[in-house]
Amino acid sequence: MQIGYTVNVNLFRGALMVKIITDSASDFEPNELKELMIDCIPLSVNFGDEEYKDNVTISKEEFFDKLKNTTETVKTSQPSLHDIVEEFEVAEHSKDGGVAIFMSSKISGTANTAQIACDMIGCKNVYVIDSLTASAGQKLLVEYAVKLRRQGKNSKEIYEEIERIKTKISLLACLDTLEYLHNGGRVSQTKAMLATVARIKPVIRLSGGDVELLAKSFNIKRGIKSLAERLEREELNPHFPVYVMCSDNESLANDLTIDIKRLLPNVHSVETVKVGAVIGSHIGTNACGIAFVKL
Repeated sequence: MQIGYTVNVNLFRGALMVKIITDSASDFEPNELKELMIDCIPLSVNFGDEEYKDNVTISKEEFFDKLKNTTETVKTSQPSLHDIVEEFEVAEHSKDGGVAIFMSSKISGTANTAQIACDMIGCKNVYVIDSLTASAGQKLLVEYAVKLRRQGKNSKEIYEEIERIKTKISLLACLDTLEYLHNGGRVSQTKAMLATVARIKPVIRLSGGDVELLAKSFNIKRGIKSLAERLEREELNPHFPVYVMCSDNESLANDLTIDIKRLLPNVHSVETVKVGAVIGSHIGTNACGIAFVKL
């Protein structure tokens, strides 16, 4: 499936045209990428011998449909060095340069490959950022870069500000199973097996690039409710939205959104982000989470 979209070019009229580059782990919708003029380098997802470009030749919905009906171990692969070099060469030779924000290097080698590409070209005006996060956390950073571009910031200024704010990004999630994290080499077989036998729903945090197990729940809805309760104890930056993430079960995201609005009535924006193939291959079905920016 090839996904199409339209663009509103008036959003950037008169602004510096710094190229904002990211990878598909940021979980933008195709129309958002075009509307915000973001260049997205897709990762690949493999079901056995079948390879798809994340959110290009397979949509988020199609990915989870296949995931629920496959016996294959799903694998992801980062973009080729060639693909990144091509993207960077365009940015390097443009008037305003570029800022490239990639998923955490502790999850994927994409950021490291991007730095190699930058060094190969001898980039002077393209800046590579290891976001230390993924999915909606990464999306928050990319959207902030777009906002800074609209304000007339140059590529170096955007880079410096994103490097500063990225340490404030936090991502919490409740997973239905540890099976997919085990398949991706993120947890041991023993931990995954024990969690399955005990029917444990792990609550995790991704912050500063590290995955931390926060709690264990025996009910997915209770685990997700605990995310809102944890958010209530955080000092949130009011200039950023709170993102609710879901893999395939939007009803869980709706329940979590209701809880957040009830417990934190002063949060000005709570929006839903659908997780795509890259992060979905690690967290699996029936997962839900939140991403936010701390003060």
